[in-house]
Amino acid sequence: MSVLDGLLWSTADGSAAVEAVGQAAGLVVAGRRAGSVPGVGRAEALGLDLHGVRTTYDTLPDLIAKAGPALLTVFSGEGPPKLLAVIGPADLFGRVPVLCATGDRRRVSVARLVASMRAGIEASEAPRVDAALDLARLPSGRARDRSRAALLAKRLHGRPMGGGQLLRAAPHAPALALARDAGVLGPLGVAVVARLLSTALSIGGWILIGQGALEGRLSPGWLGGWCLLLLTGLVFGRVVALAQGEAAIRAGVWTKQALLRGAMSTDPEAWRKEGPGGALARVGESQAIEDLVLTGGLEAILAVVDLAAAAWVLAQGAAGLPLAGTLVLGVGVAAVAAWRMMTLLGRWTAHRRGLTAMLVERMAGHRTRLAQAEPDRLYAGEDDALEAYMAAFVPLHRLQIAASAWLGGGWTVLALGVLALPFVVQGTGGVGMAVSVGGLLLAQGALASIGGHLDGLASAAVSWREVGPLLQAARTAPQPARVPPPRTPATSGELIRAKGLAVGWPGRPPVLRDVDLSVAVGDRVLITGPSGGGKSTLAGVLTGARAPSDGLLLLRGLDRTSIGPRQWRKTVAQAPQFHENHIFENTLSFNLLLGRSWPPSPQDLAEALRLCRALGLGPLLDKMPAGLNQVVGESGWQLSHGERSRVFLARALLQEAEVVVLDESFAALDPLSLRQCLEVTLRSARTLVVIAHP
Repeated sequence: MSVLDGLLWSTADGSAAVEAVGQAAGLVVAGRRAGSVPGVGRAEALGLDLHGVRTTYDTLPDLIAKAGPALLTVFSGEGPPKLLAVIGPADLFGRVPVLCATGDRRRVSVARLVASMRAGIEASEAPRVDAALDLARLPSGRARDRSRAALLAKRLHGRPMGGGQLLRAAPHAPALALARDAGVLGPLGVAVVARLLSTALSIGGWILIGQGALEGRLSPGWLGGWCLLLLTGLVFGRVVALAQGEAAIRAGVWTKQALLRGAMSTDPEAWRKEGPGGALARVGESQAIEDLVLTGGLEAILAVVDLAAAAWVLAQGAAGLPLAGTLVLGVGVAAVAAWRMMTLLGRWTAHRRGLTAMLVERMAGHRTRLAQAEPDRLYAGEDDALEAYMAAFVPLHRLQIAASAWLGGGWTVLALGVLALPFVVQGTGGVGMAVSVGGLLLAQGALASIGGHLDGLASAAVSWREVGPLLQAARTAPQPARVPPPRTPATSGELIRAKGLAVGWPGRPPVLRDVDLSVAVGDRVLITGPSGGGKSTLAGVLTGARAPSDGLLLLRGLDRTSIGPRQWRKTVAQAPQFHENHIFENTLSFNLLLGRSWPPSPQDLAEALRLCRALGLGPLLDKMPAGLNQVVGESGWQLSHGERSRVFLARALLQEAEVVVLDESFAALDPLSLRQCLEVTLRSARTLVVIAHP
């Protein structure tokens, strides 16, 4: 009986498996159903991202142990493939949690799963391996089993074994699901629990030694118990540090991914409007968030645990209620200071961003122009900007000093005064006074920890507001579609229809106005016009990279909201102008097959090779030692202007889109290369729109 019996899902139930695994892994909000967003893919509606992966014979154990939550494809000897629903990664005993089609959960050994999934592919090579072992006269036993496994691994190394889909929280998923997916909740929970235990052990140790001292019962046993409690508390303190560091690193990774995703989702015109200086300043602000997390932001949050413990201890001692009220006052003053600090820091940050933008833009070339044309204006505005920057910093600096003085010692002086009242007025002391002093020291340590990171907390809040547009762009949920787009390419009829199309930006005259355009299946459309006439803007609108400000734009009779930006971009591919296109520092195959699934299949590589040779890149490939696997880009093989243009052209054609839009893609080619590339393009593109100068 195979270990896979009763575990696998039918591929026909794949959608239900996605929902079940997402809920079991905590990535889907309880009660949420895919049907709540009509027309959107099931995974998107549930707040999930699906990432396709491929595996080989040798990488299968790693995939099973670390991929979860995931749906992995299992091929049997007979019948269609099935799905293995893995909920999470393997535990310390090498077992992964698996969700059965019946809804039951089981923990199964990774080694047993690998053996069962490899059985089919090993059966094809087993006779040859066994024959070789028999020829070597290797008797049955452990040595023969190890040799057999080694020979099978050698012969099957790199043999494809399907793959699967990794389930991850989509950017628009709830914050709790994102935190869980990023792996932040686990370490953070461990840190909080360990801090509670550490604080409790510390308090228990001092209670033990205090009772022994006050009652005159100190003995080696009491001292030994006290030391044991303190040492155990130190161990938990170390656990807090390790868990806090793990949570900080994972939160930092998630923040960078969210910012990168948001930057790639933002309208390119927004970046152009900000300019290089504004963009660089915004990136600098995003770094402050990660700096806070990595340098003590979580420590300030954990200090709340100590404050709660201190409040409890103070309530047990002399002047319990007044001291607890003093602690509340201290926290309230800190909160007011933090709020005021955020306001002042926001103003100061705005001036700093302005200075950064001014510096970068002048370094980028404007200063040279000013020096040549008007030397008197070389430093125009810099003195005023610096003066405003310093004026905004002065009140912020004074507040920082005052807050540090209050949290670092001012509150302690006030608390000592309140604590002295019962002793001076009533002459009380003893155990209650000792307990109050202990609580006071604990509270002072927590307040000092918060004070040490108050600037960072305020800076992170301001930076979060600065990078808010990027984070919001990353979290934009998929728009509901009224009618699902057809899955098969159209063979006839109108593909693109534009009526009264206009494109413009606030405060500026429209770049395009009253554009009417119709592109049918199989059309070859040439758009010409003078420089600055809006040709590239029209190309961006047709490909879905930019949204029109007015008019009607339809793809297969549906607008962009109905189809969704992702499906639109899959249907219409573009090769932008040379200065807006890029060769990434990676292999040539990576640059060619960006629009395909990755890693590429042998068929993908063969098609890319055929197209490159047809476009005249054969001599280049023959010179490259690694061919399509040659690393190109800044630190790799350097491509000429014409070679880069043909790579950009091949990249657009390899996306297999129904419409290909080429924006001045032939401008860098000589007449012979132009004719060759144009003939290949006309044969390869189903529907073609070419933008060129007259």
